[in-house]
Amino acid sequence: MNCPLCEARDVGRIGRERYYCRECCHEWTKGDGVVKIYEVLSDGSVERLETKLEPFPRALQAHPVVRRRAG
Repeated sequence: MNCPLCEARDVGRIGRERYYCRECCHEWTKGDGVVKIYEVLSDGSVERLETKLEPFPRALQAHPVVRRRAG
């Protein structure tokens, strides 16, 4: 499996439908054909990133992701 944001293959599974990319440090969930991407903040909490389109996985490459900075 590849990361839906950076296409890296260095991906780990941290839950039943939850994954983590070691390259871009984002988590995501997938289910029912929808992917939800989360940014891991400096305090360890996660914040959902808003995407224009959410089908998994290829549609995310063509649509920008709104990124927010912590703090």
